[in-house]
Amino acid sequence: MGELFGQLLREVDRKKMELIEKPIPAPETTEAYEEQFLYQSVFYNNIMEGNQLTVDEVVRVLAKDEVIVGKPLSDHMMLVGYRDAMSLAQQYVQQNRRIDEYEICRLHARLLIDKPQIAGEYRNYNLMIKGHRPTAHEKISLKMAQLAESRPPEHSHPIESAAYFHLRLEKIHPFGDGNGRVGRLIINIMLEQAGLPAVIVRDDDRPEYHAALNAYDGLDGNRQILPMQILLATLVNRELDTLLAL
Repeated sequence: MGELFGQLLREVDRKKMELIEKPIPAPETTEAYEEQFLYQSVFYNNIMEGNQLTVDEVVRVLAKDEVIVGKPLSDHMMLVGYRDAMSLAQQYVQQNRRIDEYEICRLHARLLIDKPQIAGEYRNYNLMIKGHRPTAHEKISLKMAQLAESRPPEHSHPIESAAYFHLRLEKIHPFGDGNGRVGRLIINIMLEQAGLPAVIVRDDDRPEYHAALNAYDGLDGNRQILPMQILLATLVNRELDTLLAL
């Protein structure tokens, strides 16, 4: 698997250089790509959490402020919250702001507009998730401070760092809800700050994504980082291919 990851990183670096040297697309082409990415990102990240709105309905809610008859109001609010959290994430990218506890909690508060009572707040109870036990709530503040203060190894690839940060955050599972969505936003912040494209975990990627999270959980005593790194490198390559084709 290590050889595969190395190959994927070489492809990423090569395509990144090709993209830099490629003529800039027409403004309307870039705008169409960014609009499509927004809607797809909102859709796939929220359908993972049980949201019932279709892609077309996502567009109607976000672009036209429509209310879809027969669909829960909470599902509409999830879309708006994710869109607004994406906007905040873009501010972090443009400011090249380092992601610490304050930024993470602020993203979470922007995201969970449908659950203001827990938005931006660490959970104060323990829980089990499909047989996995995240960090005990008494240790969340310490673990989050350690995560925020950590630095990637020298000469590590941005994909390695983003994957590892994501795995550690999801293992802590600091919030009562919205951990995955916040974590995937942070992946994209870290990628874009490194000059790489943001990515989307689509339906077809979901089994591999959950398998990578489980591999790091280490229930068998063998905690693995590589599966998430390989998945993330694959997603970045896919998005680079899309951008190169514009």
